[in-house]
Amino acid sequence: MIRKISILNEKGDLLDFSDREKFLLYDVSGLGVEFDNKVDIFNASVLMNSQNLKLGQLKAKLLVGQNSVNGYEIFSEMFRFLNSPPYTVIYETDTGVFYRDCVLNKLTKSDMKKGRVFIEDIIFDFLTPFYKEISETYKPNSDTEGDGKIYAGDSKPRNLIANPNFLNNMESWDNTSDPEGTYQLQAPASDKPNSNILKLTSSNNKLSSFINAWGLKVRKGDRLSFRVDIKTDNNPDYDRPVIRVGYGTGEKNYKYSDFGITASSSGFKTATISFVVPEDGVFQLYLINQNWSTLSAMSTYFREPMLTRGDVSDMPSDFYSGKPSNNYYAYPFVYESDYNGKSGVFQIENNSVYIGSAKGSPVEITVHGPCTNPYWEILDGSKVLQSDGYNVDVPDGYKLVVSSIVQNQRMKLIAPDGTISDVYQQQDLSRSNLIAIPEGYVTLAFHNVGDVSFVYREEYITV
Repeated sequence: MIRKISILNEKGDLLDFSDREKFLLYDVSGLGVEFDNKVDIFNASVLMNSQNLKLGQLKAKLLVGQNSVNGYEIFSEMFRFLNSPPYTVIYETDTGVFYRDCVLNKLTKSDMKKGRVFIEDIIFDFLTPFYKEISETYKPNSDTEGDGKIYAGDSKPRNLIANPNFLNNMESWDNTSDPEGTYQLQAPASDKPNSNILKLTSSNNKLSSFINAWGLKVRKGDRLSFRVDIKTDNNPDYDRPVIRVGYGTGEKNYKYSDFGITASSSGFKTATISFVVPEDGVFQLYLINQNWSTLSAMSTYFREPMLTRGDVSDMPSDFYSGKPSNNYYAYPFVYESDYNGKSGVFQIENNSVYIGSAKGSPVEITVHGPCTNPYWEILDGSKVLQSDGYNVDVPDGYKLVVSSIVQNQRMKLIAPDGTISDVYQQQDLSRSNLIAIPEGYVTLAFHNVGDVSFVYREEYITV
């Protein structure tokens, strides 16, 4: 079900296609995907020769001037808006907000219909997949600035989860079970004698869950890592959500199968996830037991939920208990490791959906001077997958902008007064050229840089 479609033009003007007094789209199609497959047939067998993604189109009926007496003036507003191409479609659904660049293909203009409205055909040609823009920054800090914090009594990361051991009758946890769902606190197992076990049970086609919504504020670009022990009772629903993380208006589900848990799993398995927060907001965590099987009752067990800021590699192997608090000492310095992208190294989770049509997401990188001969690499472990760099001085106040976005590929040095110089001839030819962020988990590392910011597009052929 479409929640909302709107469109931006090059000037940044917004046209809302759900405005019932002006413009309303209906009978929308073309939001899926279509390929041109070329095959070779050998007797009863078929060999794939090539597969090309077809140009997508958004096709719809456009109702202009409903509930208004100014239909002609409203249509003129539409033409003024379209006079500044290209455009970006903004598609809002229950799964999030997605963008897609496009140009106009067709807009009919007929006589005004009864009721003083226009009913027209409108078609846009898509130029990109759907995408979300995800940004990161790195700013080196000296040891003499800021107001650093060291938590009292321990140098390990502090668990941000309130009441991770399920104590005091589930304090800080709220039960959102269905009417037939139940929960039970079980005594600790011998391997972790200080950690109670939460057992969630739900009936057929029901969902039971607990939410920990204690008001932890997170910022766009923060990397969070989460760990919890999970166990099932020979659960046939191993491809159903068991963890949901929420931040601002967005959320993401993680399934048993994401953690390597199958229908035959019976012992506790430590499940770990790491992700970048896409928007400012308040963090929420859900532990879920969703029974979509034919069983009358089904259970999931949880133990020691742990959340820290930073990459999963920064997470301690042993548990640090306690509730979030302001129990820290303040010192007049900043540890650089407290910053996302510490030392200019970023762990990236790219969840693009290409269905075989591409192998990476475009990225725009901005390096601020002063620096000399900056370069960057995409790594899988210690293996360099891609790299790019420039044999150039970037003076103080200047910035080097390098973009692999197809519609806006550029290699520019921009002066403080806005003067632009092409630096493609200064590209380091020993490297692999413009980079794209592969799907999955990779590392993006910057070298010979000061301040850095970058934006990459997590792309989706269809959503």
